[in-house]
Amino acid sequence: MDEREEKAKQIVRSIRALEGVLKTSPDAKQRERVKKDLKSLRDKLQELYPDVELDELIEAILTDDLIVTPTGKSELETLEYLKNVEIEKISNFKDDNEINIAASILKHFSEKIWGVIADQYTKLDYSNSLERDSLYRKLDECQRALKIFQQTVDDIEKANTSAHISQLNLMRMRQGRLFLMDLFSFFKDVNDFVTKILADTEFGGTMVLNADDKITYARYDMYKTFEGLTVKEALRYLKGFVQEVLQIIKVPDKTKF
Repeated sequence: MDEREEKAKQIVRSIRALEGVLKTSPDAKQRERVKKDLKSLRDKLQELYPDVELDELIEAILTDDLIVTPTGKSELETLEYLKNVEIEKISNFKDDNEINIAASILKHFSEKIWGVIADQYTKLDYSNSLERDSLYRKLDECQRALKIFQQTVDDIEKANTSAHISQLNLMRMRQGRLFLMDLFSFFKDVNDFVTKILADTEFGGTMVLNADDKITYARYDMYKTFEGLTVKEALRYLKGFVQEVLQIIKVPDKTKF
């Protein structure tokens, strides 16, 4: 992508966000400021492409750059454990498609998979119980990182100047990379942990104290993913799920921070 194309895409991102403010703001003075900013941005865009009809150009750039058409579902459908993950649109920016997939995996894992590791179902010896607790804290960190990213995406829609939108877009990209790095690190740690306790269990060890117990859920539990399976079987499923996640989530390049 050349410099002119990149600049045009940045301008159109700002135009789109300001148009949202114009439609929703009840403040007359703010609407007047937004109208002036929109005219200025459209003039800059026309200077970049003087021989192109402006509205058609904006629509073409929006369609190519901002509308998320791939859901990521086809990428997951071929996998054994991730095929049932429902992809949700966290962000409408095309370059956030990987965030949408990762956030959807995190939600599915938190709601339907990770609970089986709780002491209610999986009884661990003391040292591994402490390690499990540390994984809960890392999961919380991932969820906080995602919330920060989502807040910035929401703020972009509400921003009323192009300078503020540009600043927020930089924050969005950085926060998205941080979320992916935190999530990859968390799943890597989970994989190491589950691999260790499963290996011990397979050879008759005592890290898991109730490996052969059947899992039963309370009537009020919304998700009953492992109903009727043994703890050992659930842990095997957990390991398979996490290993597929590590294939899907790509660690961002730290040099881009």
